[in-house]
Amino acid sequence: MSDGNNGRALYAARHGAARRDLDISDEQLAKLLEFRLVERDGERLRTAFPVLGPGEMGPLRAALRRLAIPLVDAVEKPVRELATELRRRGIGHSLYAMVFGYALDLLLWQRLRAEEAVPDTTLTAERPWWNGAFWAIHPPRADSSGTNFHRLTEDLTLVAVWSDATLRRLYDLAATPRIAEALRDRHVSVVTDPEGHHWRVRLDDGRSALPLVGVGDVLDELASAIAAPVSAFLLSRACQEAHRYITTGDRKVATVVISHELIWEITEQLIARGACTRAPQGEDLTGLLFLLAARSS
Repeated sequence: MSDGNNGRALYAARHGAARRDLDISDEQLAKLLEFRLVERDGERLRTAFPVLGPGEMGPLRAALRRLAIPLVDAVEKPVRELATELRRRGIGHSLYAMVFGYALDLLLWQRLRAEEAVPDTTLTAERPWWNGAFWAIHPPRADSSGTNFHRLTEDLTLVAVWSDATLRRLYDLAATPRIAEALRDRHVSVVTDPEGHHWRVRLDDGRSALPLVGVGDVLDELASAIAAPVSAFLLSRACQEAHRYITTGDRKVATVVISHELIWEITEQLIARGACTRAPQGEDLTGLLFLLAARSS
């Protein structure tokens, strides 16, 4: 996307463009076609993903702001119960990661995938490098978060809830040598990443400073109670209003766009109500992390 002037070419081709009007090399074009960022439309080339500007994003975000209110009403109680449980465990700093990263991002997408409501991202022979969904929006959403997964061992994944401001630091931690062993070692309380930043991984009493999920305990139950009404809405006819603003014929891709905007909106409203904390910033970013266990079959 950011190679050379590919971004300008993709924008120029959003409604279709002649090859001669796109100032890119044949090699660049081949890559864009390989990653299915552009497609051939007769003699013209067309950007193959939604490009949504203020005319679409303004009404979409306004609609989701209103549609999110009953969903926030529905999830506020389990969010507050989750906050209480995390404080009981001494890890109240992890509330944002649990609400956004685990409930509204990870568990929600699992539910949507189970219903085949979003694209299948499994790598294929045709798409061996990456098989996700692309879309472009403007204006960008301020302070939005995402979730990255770093497989540590067969049965343990480090999950990091990132923003533009914290992404580099979180990658540094994931690149720390022997990080998996350090996170399991009850005698290790602080990990130092390759850039010299210190990460608190255990509390003073020896308990982990990172929540462990995927083990079927109360954290999983409360997170599921948060994800359930949101996924039900996205799968229902009540979401049809939001789909009107997405200019793509692929409903599954549209669901991806709407879902992202909706979980950001829900999180913002929960923060405004005082039910959820803001994402940690500054030097101590431990609260952006949690551990995901792989359940045995």
